[in-house]
Amino acid sequence: MKAGVDAILRKAQAEYLDSLLTESDPLLAVMERVAADEGHPIADREVAQLMRVVLAMRAPKRILEIGTNIGYSVVVMGRACPDAEIETIEIDPAVLRTAQEFVREAGFADRVTFHRGAALDVLAGLQGPWDFVFIDCVKTEYSDYLALVRDRLTPGGVIFVDNLLWGGQVAEGAKSGDQRDSTEAIREFNARFTGDPALVATVIAVGDGVGIAVKGDRTLLG
Repeated sequence: MKAGVDAILRKAQAEYLDSLLTESDPLLAVMERVAADEGHPIADREVAQLMRVVLAMRAPKRILEIGTNIGYSVVVMGRACPDAEIETIEIDPAVLRTAQEFVREAGFADRVTFHRGAALDVLAGLQGPWDFVFIDCVKTEYSDYLALVRDRLTPGGVIFVDNLLWGGQVAEGAKSGDQRDSTEAIREFNARFTGDPALVATVIAVGDGVGIAVKGDRTLLG
Protein backbone atom coordinates (compact mmCIF):
# COMPACT_ATOMS: atom_id res chain seq x y z
CA MET A 1 0.00 0.00 0.00
CA LYS A 2 1.26 3.47 -0.84
CA ALA A 3 2.54 5.21 2.32
CA GLY A 4 1.34 2.26 4.40
CA VAL A 5 -2.39 3.12 4.45
CA ASP A 6 -4.77 3.52 1.54
CA ALA A 7 -6.14 7.05 1.32
CA ILE A 8 -9.66 5.92 0.37
CA LEU A 9 -10.41 2.61 2.06
CA ARG A 10 -10.42 2.03 5.78
CA LYS A 11 -7.14 0.62 7.03
CA ALA A 12 -8.51 -2.90 7.60
CA GLN A 13 -9.89 -3.07 4.06
CA ALA A 14 -6.64 -1.84 2.56
CA GLU A 15 -4.62 -4.37 4.57
CA TYR A 16 -6.96 -7.17 3.49
CA LEU A 17 -6.58 -6.27 -0.20
CA ASP A 18 -2.83 -6.02 0.28
CA SER A 19 -2.82 -9.54 1.71
CA LEU A 20 -4.31 -10.90 -1.53
CA LEU A 21 -1.24 -9.91 -3.53
CA THR A 22 1.09 -12.78 -4.33
CA GLU A 23 4.76 -12.48 -3.46
CA SER A 24 6.98 -10.97 -6.12
CA ASP A 25 9.22 -13.33 -8.07
CA PRO A 26 12.96 -13.19 -7.18
CA LEU A 27 13.97 -10.61 -9.81
CA LEU A 28 11.12 -8.22 -9.06
CA ALA A 29 11.77 -8.66 -5.33
CA VAL A 30 15.38 -7.59 -5.88
CA MET A 31 14.21 -4.60 -7.89
CA GLU A 32 11.77 -3.63 -5.12
CA ARG A 33 14.60 -3.73 -2.57
CA VAL A 34 16.87 -1.65 -4.79
CA ALA A 35 14.09 0.88 -5.31
CA ALA A 36 13.43 1.12 -1.57
CA ASP A 37 17.12 1.34 -0.62
CA GLU A 38 18.06 3.90 -3.27
CA GLY A 39 14.85 5.93 -3.36
CA HIS A 40 13.70 5.02 -6.87
CA PRO A 41 9.96 5.51 -7.46
CA ILE A 42 8.48 2.37 -9.02
CA ALA A 43 4.92 1.12 -9.42
CA ASP A 44 3.31 -0.37 -6.33
CA ARG A 45 2.76 -4.13 -6.47
CA GLU A 46 -1.01 -3.67 -6.71
CA VAL A 47 -0.52 -1.29 -9.62
CA ALA A 48 1.74 -3.82 -11.32
CA GLN A 49 -0.91 -6.50 -10.88
CA LEU A 50 -3.63 -4.27 -12.33
CA MET A 51 -1.33 -3.58 -15.26
CA ARG A 52 -0.96 -7.33 -15.84
CA VAL A 53 -4.74 -7.72 -15.91
CA VAL A 54 -5.18 -4.91 -18.44
CA LEU A 55 -2.32 -6.22 -20.58
CA ALA A 56 -3.84 -9.70 -20.57
CA MET A 57 -7.11 -8.26 -21.89
CA ARG A 58 -5.50 -6.09 -24.56
CA ALA A 59 -2.52 -8.28 -25.60
CA PRO A 60 -0.61 -5.30 -27.07
CA LYS A 61 2.12 -5.76 -29.65
CA ARG A 62 3.67 -2.30 -29.31
CA ILE A 63 4.15 -0.70 -25.89
CA LEU A 64 5.49 2.71 -24.93
CA GLU A 65 6.59 3.58 -21.41
CA ILE A 66 7.25 7.21 -20.44
CA GLY A 67 9.53 6.99 -17.41
CA THR A 68 11.73 3.88 -17.23
CA ASN A 69 13.44 4.40 -13.88
CA ILE A 70 15.16 1.09 -12.95
CA GLY A 71 12.99 -0.92 -15.33
CA TYR A 72 10.52 -2.47 -12.90
CA SER A 73 7.50 -1.86 -15.10
CA VAL A 74 9.42 -2.90 -18.21
CA VAL A 75 10.00 -6.29 -16.61
CA VAL A 76 6.35 -6.54 -15.59
CA MET A 77 5.11 -5.62 -19.07
CA GLY A 78 7.69 -7.68 -20.94
CA ARG A 79 6.79 -10.81 -19.02
CA ALA A 80 3.06 -10.19 -19.37
CA CYS A 81 3.37 -9.66 -23.14
CA PRO A 82 5.98 -12.08 -24.50
CA ASP A 83 5.34 -11.02 -28.12
CA ALA A 84 5.37 -7.26 -27.56
CA GLU A 85 8.01 -4.73 -28.56
CA ILE A 86 8.61 -2.12 -25.85
CA GLU A 87 9.96 1.40 -26.12
CA THR A 88 10.87 3.18 -22.90
CA ILE A 89 12.24 6.63 -22.04
CA GLU A 90 14.62 7.66 -19.24
CA ILE A 91 16.66 10.84 -18.83
CA ASP A 92 19.21 9.68 -16.21
CA PRO A 93 22.02 7.64 -17.84
CA ALA A 94 23.02 5.86 -14.62
CA VAL A 95 19.45 4.85 -13.85
CA LEU A 96 19.00 3.77 -17.46
CA ARG A 97 22.05 1.49 -17.23
CA THR A 98 20.53 -0.14 -14.14
CA ALA A 99 17.28 -0.69 -16.03
CA GLN A 100 19.12 -2.23 -18.96
CA GLU A 101 20.93 -4.63 -16.63
CA PHE A 102 17.69 -5.76 -15.01
CA VAL A 103 15.97 -6.23 -18.39
CA ARG A 104 18.94 -8.29 -19.63
CA GLU A 105 18.58 -10.42 -16.53
CA ALA A 106 14.88 -10.83 -17.29
CA GLY A 107 15.86 -12.30 -20.65
CA PHE A 108 14.13 -10.12 -23.24
CA ALA A 109 16.49 -7.19 -23.87
CA ASP A 110 16.14 -7.82 -27.61
CA ARG A 111 12.49 -6.68 -27.44
CA VAL A 112 13.16 -3.42 -25.60
CA THR A 113 14.34 -0.14 -27.09
CA PHE A 114 15.73 2.27 -24.50
CA HIS A 115 15.56 5.97 -25.35
CA ARG A 116 17.73 8.31 -23.28
CA GLY A 117 16.65 11.91 -22.94
CA ALA A 118 13.94 14.23 -21.70
CA ALA A 119 10.58 12.60 -22.31
CA LEU A 120 9.03 15.46 -24.30
CA ASP A 121 12.08 15.71 -26.56
CA VAL A 122 12.17 11.96 -27.18
CA LEU A 123 8.42 11.69 -27.75
CA ALA A 124 8.53 14.35 -30.44
CA GLY A 125 10.79 12.08 -32.50
CA LEU A 126 8.97 8.77 -32.04
CA GLN A 127 6.62 7.39 -34.66
CA GLY A 128 4.20 5.02 -32.99
CA PRO A 129 1.56 3.78 -33.21
CA TRP A 130 1.27 2.05 -29.86
CA ASP A 131 -1.30 -0.33 -28.44
CA PHE A 132 -0.48 0.44 -24.80
CA VAL A 133 1.12 3.51 -23.24
CA PHE A 134 2.26 3.68 -19.61
CA ILE A 135 2.83 7.17 -18.18
CA ASP A 136 4.85 7.56 -14.98
CA CYS A 137 7.30 10.43 -15.40
CA VAL A 138 7.46 14.18 -14.71
CA LYS A 139 4.10 15.05 -13.18
CA THR A 140 3.99 18.62 -14.49
CA GLU A 141 4.29 17.19 -18.03
CA TYR A 142 1.47 14.62 -17.86
CA SER A 143 -0.92 16.69 -20.00
CA ASP A 144 1.81 17.20 -22.59
CA TYR A 145 2.47 13.46 -22.76
CA LEU A 146 -1.23 12.83 -23.29
CA ALA A 147 -1.35 15.33 -26.13
CA LEU A 148 1.63 13.70 -27.83
CA VAL A 149 0.55 10.06 -27.57
CA ARG A 150 -3.24 10.16 -27.93
CA ASP A 151 -3.29 10.46 -31.72
CA ARG A 152 -0.56 7.82 -32.06
CA LEU A 153 -2.54 5.26 -30.07
CA THR A 154 -4.19 2.50 -32.07
CA PRO A 155 -8.01 2.30 -31.98
CA GLY A 156 -8.86 0.40 -28.83
CA GLY A 157 -5.42 1.14 -27.44
CA VAL A 158 -4.92 1.74 -23.72
CA ILE A 159 -3.32 4.56 -21.76
CA PHE A 160 -2.33 3.55 -18.21
CA VAL A 161 -1.21 6.32 -15.84
CA ASP A 162 0.22 6.15 -12.30
CA ASN A 163 0.18 8.59 -9.34
CA LEU A 164 -3.08 10.38 -10.13
CA LEU A 165 -4.03 10.85 -6.46
CA TRP A 166 -0.49 12.04 -5.65
CA GLY A 167 -0.49 10.98 -2.01
CA GLY A 168 -3.93 12.50 -1.43
CA GLN A 169 -2.78 15.95 -2.49
CA VAL A 170 -4.90 16.16 -5.64
CA ALA A 171 -8.05 16.00 -3.51
CA GLU A 172 -6.81 17.77 -0.38
CA GLY A 173 -4.27 20.25 -1.68
CA ALA A 174 -0.48 20.32 -1.82
CA LYS A 175 1.28 19.47 1.44
CA SER A 176 4.16 21.84 0.76
CA GLY A 177 5.12 24.63 -1.61
CA ASP A 178 7.40 22.41 -3.67
CA GLN A 179 4.48 20.05 -4.33
CA ARG A 180 2.08 22.74 -5.53
CA ASP A 181 3.00 22.69 -9.24
CA SER A 182 2.88 18.91 -9.55
CA THR A 183 -0.37 18.71 -7.60
CA GLU A 184 -2.08 21.30 -9.79
CA ALA A 185 -0.69 19.67 -12.93
CA ILE A 186 -2.09 16.26 -11.99
CA ARG A 187 -5.46 17.79 -11.09
CA GLU A 188 -5.53 19.44 -14.52
CA PHE A 189 -4.46 16.22 -16.19
CA ASN A 190 -7.20 14.21 -14.47
CA ALA A 191 -9.84 16.61 -15.78
CA ARG A 192 -8.47 16.42 -19.33
CA PHE A 193 -8.00 12.67 -19.20
CA THR A 194 -11.50 11.82 -17.97
CA GLY A 195 -13.14 14.49 -20.14
CA ASP A 196 -11.40 13.73 -23.43
CA PRO A 197 -14.07 12.77 -26.00
CA ALA A 198 -11.60 10.51 -27.82
CA LEU A 199 -11.09 8.37 -24.70
CA VAL A 200 -13.18 6.25 -22.37
CA ALA A 201 -11.30 6.96 -19.15
CA THR A 202 -11.47 6.57 -15.39
CA VAL A 203 -9.29 7.11 -12.33
CA ILE A 204 -9.37 4.45 -9.63
CA ALA A 205 -8.01 4.24 -6.10
CA VAL A 206 -5.34 1.61 -6.63
CA GLY A 207 -1.89 2.39 -5.26
CA ASP A 208 -1.45 6.14 -5.55
CA GLY A 209 -4.27 6.45 -8.07
CA VAL A 210 -4.33 4.81 -11.50
CA GLY A 211 -5.87 6.21 -14.66
CA ILE A 212 -6.99 3.82 -17.39
CA ALA A 213 -8.33 4.92 -20.77
CA VAL A 214 -9.30 3.15 -23.97
CA LYS A 215 -9.15 5.06 -27.23
CA GLY A 216 -12.64 5.25 -28.68
CA ASP A 217 -15.45 7.76 -29.03
CA ARG A 218 -17.20 7.63 -25.67
CA THR A 219 -20.30 9.32 -27.12
CA LEU A 220 -20.93 6.12 -29.09
CA LEU A 221 -20.76 3.98 -25.99
CA GLY A 222 -23.64 5.61 -24.10
